[in-house]
Amino acid sequence: MAASPPEIPSFDPEVLHQMAFSFIPSRVLSAGLQLGVFSHIAAGRKTAGEIARAAAASERGTRMLLDALVVCQLLAKKDAQYELTPLAAQFLVRERPDYLGLSMEQDGLWESWGHLTEVIRSGQPLHRVEEREKAEQFFPILVRTLHVLHWNRAQRMARALGVGNPRTGLRAIDIACGSGVWGIAVAEADPEARVTAQDFPAMLSLTREYVKRHEVEQRFDFLPGNLREVDLGADRYDLALLGNIVHLEGERSSRDLLRRLHRALRAGGRVAIIELLPNDDRTGPPFPVFFALNMLLNSEEGDTYTLAQYTEWLQEAGFARVETADIGSHSPLIIGWKN
Repeated sequence: MAASPPEIPSFDPEVLHQMAFSFIPSRVLSAGLQLGVFSHIAAGRKTAGEIARAAAASERGTRMLLDALVVCQLLAKKDAQYELTPLAAQFLVRERPDYLGLSMEQDGLWESWGHLTEVIRSGQPLHRVEEREKAEQFFPILVRTLHVLHWNRAQRMARALGVGNPRTGLRAIDIACGSGVWGIAVAEADPEARVTAQDFPAMLSLTREYVKRHEVEQRFDFLPGNLREVDLGADRYDLALLGNIVHLEGERSSRDLLRRLHRALRAGGRVAIIELLPNDDRTGPPFPVFFALNMLLNSEEGDTYTLAQYTEWLQEAGFARVETADIGSHSPLIIGWKN
């Protein structure tokens, strides 16, 4: 009697097909922003023809793009007319203060990730955005998006640290501050706080813009320079803020920075680290794991690091204890305490 053929596991290959096309929503969003679709709809243009004319685009292509944006839940459609969803109305209209799309309009991510295979082979990044010249070109665009993205988290961070209640009169330093979003949240929560914003000189011009917009410029000082070289002093601050900078700097620079920050903090001072934390096995959450590849593409030594790694580095730098706090992000806030 002939043996029965082995049973073949029943897997649906469609999941792989869908994965291969999963770049489409990103490109649909970028095209919508580049063509100003959301602004045109906000201005009262509702049909594919009206929007196409305003965007100087083909009606056929515009209709397909609009329908794709409906599938992405960024537009709603009824009787061949399109409306903004609440999410798009708040964040994707260029003329509104919470516009999130400035960096999403750019093709930089698309172009960088197109070289992923060759970068993995070589181990050499396509860009080095941590270097001053590249940083001063790259980050002014990204930072405007990140300010909107991080503002609510920055306010939650300030509450988690007890800024303004019960802690008042804090002296804080915001390292590689960008827009200053984390330091601004401290200044707003504690009217007696004073914040030092540290970054490359061209970036501090942008910081000054945001500090003025939030009406806290009288309580900010500015420390220009490369975070790897700038003098942070000793026993000077109650709070040091590291907002999404370690993943770009890499392990070697970050461990040195933590040692220097420990020296710069007064007794009882804290360092607050806002980062992307994969789990100890680096199997999730998805975004921190994926983002490590973004650092491979765009930095010499950047990576994402686990809570266990941060704990080890903080203890090595002299911090007596390490805590975490939920700030409504994909990763918790890390707090290192100096005795």
